[in-house]
Amino acid sequence: MEKRYNFRLYPNKAQEEQIQRNFGCVRFVYNHYLAKRIEAHENGQGIIGPNECCRDLTALKKTDGHTWLKEADDNSLRQAIKTLDLAFKSFFRNAGKENTAPGFPRFKSKKDKSKSYWSKNNYSRTSIIVADKAIKLPKLGFVDCSVSRPLEGRVLSATVFQVPSGKYFVSICCTDFEPEPLPKTGAAVGIHMGINSLAVTSDGQLFENHRFHKQSMKKIALLHREMSRKPSDSNNREKARLRLARAYERLCNKKTDALQKMTTQIVRDYDVICIRDENLRDMMKDRRFAGLLSDAGWGEFARLLSYKSKWYGKTLIKLDPLHPSSQICSACGHLNEDMRKKKHLAQWDCSKCGAHHDRSVNTAANILIEATSDK
Repeated sequence: MEKRYNFRLYPNKAQEEQIQRNFGCVRFVYNHYLAKRIEAHENGQGIIGPNECCRDLTALKKTDGHTWLKEADDNSLRQAIKTLDLAFKSFFRNAGKENTAPGFPRFKSKKDKSKSYWSKNNYSRTSIIVADKAIKLPKLGFVDCSVSRPLEGRVLSATVFQVPSGKYFVSICCTDFEPEPLPKTGAAVGIHMGINSLAVTSDGQLFENHRFHKQSMKKIALLHREMSRKPSDSNNREKARLRLARAYERLCNKKTDALQKMTTQIVRDYDVICIRDENLRDMMKDRRFAGLLSDAGWGEFARLLSYKSKWYGKTLIKLDPLHPSSQICSACGHLNEDMRKKKHLAQWDCSKCGAHHDRSVNTAANILIEATSDK
């Protein structure tokens, strides 16, 4: 099993220049071989594979005008070629299909929001070493780093990247990671995802939807207007762009932190977790709810639950989204079809047994019953 750790880097001026140099070399190699593959296809020369590109790269670094490529980490340049090949394979695999991504590989720009390069750990020289307050990286040496937690497993690689706010981070990939299972509680739960409350459990526990995006929109809109008034390519515009990027970064961090804490609590408290496997792609097509769904983070919630359940020995069951869990009485099992037209009701009574239900709690209870029932 593999695990990633993200730490913030604090490079000095020389190290920052080397990082930017590496970004530029990776971008050049990617664009260079993208252009060569397009040209070869237009001339009927067939597909240029990644191995052929890597051999050509070795010769390219020896030619006049391209010796500066030697200043970059060689593994990062070869990884750029592999990334380009994967982009082509993904495009051809999805060609002809409607509403599928990704599209045709595009040329990278110096103005792209995020920049990154990948580096492999050379075990004979231990090129990547994580210390208490620093990390050793190829071509950089030891860089000041906020190592917030000890690493588990064997270091495979490191990805250095810069976010739009200008901060530098490193993502360490470790393998042979074996997490310790959490203590068993013997409890099972059904979870209903919503908008007013982000999640409601079958035992009545409510997780608040903080609506961070709605809270931040006033400030973000103001920062957008401030940036639009600045002249293009001016220092003041760049300062305004950084302020806007930091506002978006804080918003993302708030949402991530809340979802991480919520999913960790659920995995600790329950052994069997049942959710509905929602078709978010189709739901996002509804313009009335697209913004609310995006702000709530249903997809990220399901992703976090999925890998945490595997890590800590818990069971995650996903239910068919077409199951009418909001119309069934969890007490007697009667299908109240009239509830389909009364989606605005938060409380309702069963027409057969008279049981009083909170709509969200009843839905979560039905998800649990359906997911754990023997069929």
